[in-house]
Amino acid sequence: MEERFSLINRRLALLEEQVHRLSEALGVSCPTFASDVGTTAPTQHEGGVPAEVVSVARGGQAIAAIKLYRQLTGAGLREAKEIVDSL
Repeated sequence: MEERFSLINRRLALLEEQVHRLSEALGVSCPTFASDVGTTAPTQHEGGVPAEVVSVARGGQAIAAIKLYRQLTGAGLREAKEIVDSL
């Protein structure tokens, strides 16, 4: 059951991230999500890489960063590795 909740939370985070990106691209205000309470909108590194992934990668944890990037974006292994390697 816990694994299912974890999967749902990851998918929800991805959807929220996509809404934030679309809102920025269209120049419209973005709705506030429950996960945003007490924080600012998700920060992005250049190229749209989630800031959390950048932080993990720059902390020397490339494999964890690749895994996180794939979870957040749905990207394939090769794409995720190339992105993380470029950070």
